[in-house]
Amino acid sequence: MADVTSREIMDATGIADVTTLIRWHGKEGLIPPPDVRTHPNGRGKMAYWPEWVLERCLRIKQLRKEGKSLAEIRQLLGNNWQQAAREHQRRYVFSQVSHRMDVRAAHSNLQQAVEQILASWIKERRAALTRSSVQTVTIEAMQRAIELMEQGINPVLIVTVDTVFVTADFAVSLQLASFDSIETAFMVIPIWRELSAYSASIAKLPERPAVQAIPRVKAAVGAGTQERLVCVMSSWDFEMEAPKVRRNSKKD
Repeated sequence: MADVTSREIMDATGIADVTTLIRWHGKEGLIPPPDVRTHPNGRGKMAYWPEWVLERCLRIKQLRKEGKSLAEIRQLLGNNWQQAAREHQRRYVFSQVSHRMDVRAAHSNLQQAVEQILASWIKERRAALTRSSVQTVTIEAMQRAIELMEQGINPVLIVTVDTVFVTADFAVSLQLASFDSIETAFMVIPIWRELSAYSASIAKLPERPAVQAIPRVKAAVGAGTQERLVCVMSSWDFEMEAPKVRRNSKKD
């Protein structure tokens, strides 16, 4: 299993500030300390965690959304890092061949569904709005989506100008708040139905997604504000109020 960086964890969970991860492993003891290595570009340092820590961070965010305190979460999840790593490994080792087949089947189904959605989306909003390609919906992304489903979390696909990635449905509103560049469109695609062939074997599958992004959000850009279109491909029934950003006044 590959390690993940602090940036990858933040992107997937909607955590806006790296100090949150520092507090979680330092003061709160919710995640293990990272392995700090030299940045790939040779300058500075980069924090790496085992892949299971990303799932744990998503779980922490979900429990916080449910109203649990950090102390309650620490007691619920425990802090035996070796045991957590073994449990993460055990879930997939026992049926690797079958699991790989399921992942590839889910990937194939999703690839076709997303290709149709993106083709329609790009046609309606002009190709210039996005450079994203369905080719970025990788096997690894499907693996992560299925891992989320096995924990009782609904996965969603987020399409931005640069990439396509998987996150949890309850992190969508956090994702909107964390994106500070809004010069292009942003699409959220719930994918739990596309994974239904695999999900039939999962006992702890949620009944429906928990949240929905609003269709438009505003963010500060320079001295003013801009509006970003958010296209949600579903019929969820949650509304999130966009933060109010006022135009800065100029004084002579």
